[in-house]
Amino acid sequence: MDIESADRPQKMGKLGQILVTRGWITVQQLTRALKNQNVGGGRLGTCLLEMDGLTEELLLRGLAEQHGVPAAGIEDLRGIAVEVVQLLPDKLARRCRAVPFRVEGGRLDVAMMDPRNLSAQDEIAFASGKRVKVHVAHEIRVLEALQKYYNEEAGSRFSLVLDRLNRARFLWDKREEPKPAEEPHLTQVLPLVDSLLSPPPPRLAPPPLPEPDLPPTPRWPRTVAPLPPLAQAPPLAMPAPPRPALAASAAPQPVAAPPAPRPAPVPPAKPAPAPRSLSVALTPEERVELSAAIRRAPEPATLEEAEAALARAGDLDQIGEILLAFLGRGYRRVALFRVTRDRVFGWMSKGAGIDMGQFSGFSIGFDQPSIFLNLRHGNNLYLGPLPPMPAHRELARTWGGDMPRDCVLVPVRLRDRLVTVVYADGAPKGVGGIDIAQMQRLAAATATAYERCALQRRRDGTKP
Repeated sequence: MDIESADRPQKMGKLGQILVTRGWITVQQLTRALKNQNVGGGRLGTCLLEMDGLTEELLLRGLAEQHGVPAAGIEDLRGIAVEVVQLLPDKLARRCRAVPFRVEGGRLDVAMMDPRNLSAQDEIAFASGKRVKVHVAHEIRVLEALQKYYNEEAGSRFSLVLDRLNRARFLWDKREEPKPAEEPHLTQVLPLVDSLLSPPPPRLAPPPLPEPDLPPTPRWPRTVAPLPPLAQAPPLAMPAPPRPALAASAAPQPVAAPPAPRPAPVPPAKPAPAPRSLSVALTPEERVELSAAIRRAPEPATLEEAEAALARAGDLDQIGEILLAFLGRGYRRVALFRVTRDRVFGWMSKGAGIDMGQFSGFSIGFDQPSIFLNLRHGNNLYLGPLPPMPAHRELARTWGGDMPRDCVLVPVRLRDRLVTVVYADGAPKGVGGIDIAQMQRLAAATATAYERCALQRRRDGTKP
């Protein structure tokens, strides 16, 4: 009834240093979190989650690396069997900040905030009568489990962070409720949006093509045979003007030479029959696309007007133009990024110094650290300076290289999948002038517009 020797903590690194080294947070974010910790207390990971500096998954990976023990994830701490909870007395669980979550034979898996507390582990092993395998969990989820299973009241500060994390991830109570049957077409929304947001293939010089086969003869002639040349009509002979009678006494007057005969006008040729038109009537879907392409995007002045315009948008390009037109009023630079399963691409942009050609060619993968990677892992937004990482410097080169100190990046998600990122910097009052609630409402309206456009194309039977 002891702790497995292999499960005792082996590593004692610093969490902040690990997170910065891995590129999951920046030095500025770590400094800010440490300041918040000095003022408000709590664990460093809690402060980072509170300021939305990184995701729970990355925090758990950092804690596991710091302590050298496995991590207890969110799925481990929800739906714990009653008989497992009863293995640990309430007072001991609350005092040790420990939650048992799984029994395998004679072994008890326990999630703890501090795996270095060996005396607490010995107490748990003695009370449960089982060998203890220690897992690390971050403070927020341990407090949530203690509140749920052992009636330990979490403070208001932690309750606010818990509520935000659970609403963002649809965890626990929302997942345990029976889900209503989804409409069949919703399962096809993401593939449609993925295909709509997929960037065009890179432009390459086409190789020389072989001589193509001639197409079959169409129903109408592609060329009209030339008409035979018209025979030149001979000039008509003009009769000489009559000579006036001369008086007998009058001297003979010289007779003016008759004017040169004018060539007869050539009779107009018979007009050739007009060839049949080579145009093909547009389908209703093509007319919709053409009208959407040629009409100008509205320029909403208020958030409500922008939301109404997004609700009327007919395609993804118009959605992007609405966002650029509205945000361009209050920010120096605005940019939109397409997101696929493994990469981020520059899509549309507007603002000071942006080279549209370079921006449209911008692309980074999720195999390198960046804010985009944090957003993909679940962060609700990023607010602050653009961190000096290689991926961000590559982005900054598209507008001249300066690294703004007051940028905001907001994700647009469909069914928890990141599909677009909205970027803005240069607010009139810096970071303090960025309206986070406004940006989040725009992201929600954009996601709704994406889904509506994708479903409309599906109903129309058009291929993205």
